[in-house]
Amino acid sequence: MTHYIDNANIEKNLTHTSWSPSLVTTTLTLNGTLTLTNASGFIQEFTGTATGFKIILPNATTLTNGWKFDLFNSSSTITIPVYYNDTTTLIGNLLPSSYTSITLESNATTNGLWLRWGAFTGGQATGILNYNISSSTPFTLSTGTNDTPITGMSITPTQGTYALWYDGSIVITGNNTVVRTTFYKANAIWTDSLRTIESSVSTFNTTHSTIAIIQFTGSELLEVRVARSSNTLTINGRSLIMIRLGD
Repeated sequence: MTHYIDNANIEKNLTHTSWSPSLVTTTLTLNGTLTLTNASGFIQEFTGTATGFKIILPNATTLTNGWKFDLFNSSSTITIPVYYNDTTTLIGNLLPSSYTSITLESNATTNGLWLRWGAFTGGQATGILNYNISSSTPFTLSTGTNDTPITGMSITPTQGTYALWYDGSIVITGNNTVVRTTFYKANAIWTDSLRTIESSVSTFNTTHSTIAIIQFTGSELLEVRVARSSNTLTINGRSLIMIRLGD
C-alpha cells in the first residue's frame, strides 16, 4: 500500500550527486593537506597540534550553487589556512577553537565564489595567535664561539607574520666578554634580530633581549641562539613571546 504525505511537483531534472557523511574528523598532520571534493562530508572537524596543515576547497564547477561546508577547528593552538581550489589563493584562516561555515554562491569558475561567516580571517590583525615559551632551567655555554640554540627556545609556528620578543637573565663570568643573541629561521640567521652586549666586570649579571618581525610558512623552525666570545655564559630565566599579526 502506498502512502502519500503530499504531492511532489518536479519542474526540472532531479539529480543526485552523493550522500555525504554528516561528520568527518581529521587529525592534523605536519604540513598536511586536506583537499575537499563533492564526495567530502559537509561537516568537517579538525583536531591535533601539528603545524603547517591546510585545507583546499573543491573545484567549484563540480558542485551546485548552495553547496555548504561547516568547518570546526577543535585545536586550541593551531590556525588552519583555507585555500581556493587553485591551492595558492587564501580564502581565510580558521582560528583555533573556532567554527566557520562556507556556502558556494557561484560555480562559474574553478575557484568559485563562496559566502563565509564565523571565526574566519584573512590578512587581518583579528587573526591573532600567541605563543609563549618560558624556562628557568640554566643553560650554560663555555666552549665554542658559534651561535648555539638555547634549550627550550625553539618552535615551528603556524603560517603567518609574527612580532617576536625574547628576553633572558644572563650571567657572564669574565670581563670584556661579548655575548650575542639572535633569532634563526629555518637554520638561517635573521640579521635584524642580532643584539650584542659586553661584560664590564668579572661576574656580570644582566638581562639580554632581542625583537623582530618575521613571516613563517608553517614549516620553518624558529630558534633563539646565543654566542659568547670567551669565558662562560649562563642563561637562567628566559621567555619567548610571539604574536601573530596576520598572514
